[in-house]
Amino acid sequence: MKLDVSLALKQPGEPFPLDVEQAIAPQVIGGETVRFDPARLRGTYMALEGGSIAVDLHLTVRAHARCANCLAPAQADVSEAIEELIHLGGDPEDSEIFAYSGQEVDLERLAMSYAVLGLPMRFLCKEGCSEAPAYADADVDVCLCQKELPGQRPFAALKQLLAEEAGGSAD
Repeated sequence: MKLDVSLALKQPGEPFPLDVEQAIAPQVIGGETVRFDPARLRGTYMALEGGSIAVDLHLTVRAHARCANCLAPAQADVSEAIEELIHLGGDPEDSEIFAYSGQEVDLERLAMSYAVLGLPMRFLCKEGCSEAPAYADADVDVCLCQKELPGQRPFAALKQLLAEEAGGSAD
């Protein structure tokens, strides 16, 4: 959504109310796709001398992903306070600042940034979910790195070096 700030630019220092929905594109985070319902942005914005726009908003959005334990669908509600300056004439591709040009501010990157920052470390389908993924009971090795292969002793060389340094035998 693009916010028309032309009226605010004519009246610097005057706060204007804002209550909008903003779509957020799915994001790949840690190899998993997180999808978002439309985010709600509520609060105020105002122009400052020089053309920057100050926003004081509250973002609420529901995020959807897979449960970290059982891989069932899971969701999390995100609620974040946003106090930002959106700079006039800055580089809109610069990831360090929020910028706009003309008289419209694009709220998508702002909403996405704060929605991602508010995500939980792990999604769970229900509180206390401790189920293993469906493939855990399968009759296959899921991860060979957790299983010692015959004839391979990964720390044998280290043990030998430590023993030699101590002046003893490796066994």
